[in-house]
Amino acid sequence: MTVLYAKRGDVFFTHSNTLLGRVIRWGEQDKTDKGAASWANHTGVVVEAGWIGTTLPQATVVEALWKTRRGPLVLNGTDVRIFRPVPAWTEQELQVFVTTANGYVGATYGWWKLLVQLADKQLFGGRKVLTTGLYRDDRPICSYLAAKVAHSAQRAQRVANRFLAGYRNGQGTYAFGVPPQAADPDTMMDYCLAHPDLWREVL
Repeated sequence: MTVLYAKRGDVFFTHSNTLLGRVIRWGEQDKTDKGAASWANHTGVVVEAGWIGTTLPQATVVEALWKTRRGPLVLNGTDVRIFRPVPAWTEQELQVFVTTANGYVGATYGWWKLLVQLADKQLFGGRKVLTTGLYRDDRPICSYLAAKVAHSAQRAQRVANRFLAGYRNGQGTYAFGVPPQAADPDTMMDYCLAHPDLWREVL
């Protein structure tokens, strides 16, 4: 099992071989994957620094499950990868990041959003058509929560720097290149891997 030290403001992604995990990854695949299998089926955010994958003092995360919870990340044999923004969040951004994440604790999972994402896969080849209009903040799914928290934390200077670096439209505006309601865990992680100037993996 991977052992990692996570900091406040990090975003994590997990890969599970459970039936639900496999179904979610199947639903995430679209034409841009070019036949490659999706890796991530879940995501969340770190609100207190600590370790993941060990009994040492553990990181505190916020993640949307059936109810959005705040506590240590329970892996149960799943693989985890962690990403950190480049440049690091400012203290002001971190405060917004944590406050926004904590605001979702206790919210009920928006399970029906998964059906809309599946409809995009079947009807539009995975393009984010229906999901872009799927905005209901009080019923988060894991990808919406993580993407919304990161997007909300960004200050104007960070967004301006992305535009100056040549990022346009959604890639210039959103933390993972797409609106939070259109995000899924694997697309978000792929964005991090494709843009090491914006997100770096914690190893």
